[in-house]
Amino acid sequence: MPGWSYTNAGLPSDPLQIDSVSVTPDPPKPGGAVTLRIDGTVQQAIQDGAYFDLTVKLGLIKLVQRRFDLFEELRGGGAEALKLSCDTSDGKRPVPVGRTVLTTVVELPGEVPRAKFKLQVRAYTVADDDLAALDLDVDLLSAR
Repeated sequence: MPGWSYTNAGLPSDPLQIDSVSVTPDPPKPGGAVTLRIDGTVQQAIQDGAYFDLTVKLGLIKLVQRRFDLFEELRGGGAEALKLSCDTSDGKRPVPVGRTVLTTVVELPGEVPRAKFKLQVRAYTVADDDLAALDLDVDLLSAR
C-alpha cells in the first residue's frame, strides 16, 4: 500500500455513488494539512438532515467514533477540524442530482503515531437510509 487506499463500500443503489477518491499530499504526512477529495454522482438529491458516521481505528482499537450532520458541516458550523465543502451545495440547499465533489481538509498533528489506520465512513439520508459508504486505509509507518 503506497500510503493510502480506498474501497467504495457502498451499494449500486446508494443515492451517492463514489467515483474516485484522492488524497493530497500523497502519501499523507503528519504535521500538516491533508485534503481528501471525493468525486461522485448524486442519483437522488441529498436533503438537509443527512449525516455520516466516522470511525477511525488503529488495529482493533477505535480511536474515534463520531456522527456528523452533513449540512451543518457544509455550512461551516460543525467540527473545526473537518472543514467539509461541496461544489454543488453550500449547506443551505439540497445537493442536486448530477456530478459533485466533496472536499475535506484535515490537519494531522505532528504527534500522530507512525502506524496503519482504518477509517470507515457511513453516510445516511434524512430518512436513515444508506447514502454512501467508504473505507480508507492510511499507512503512516514510513511517513516523514
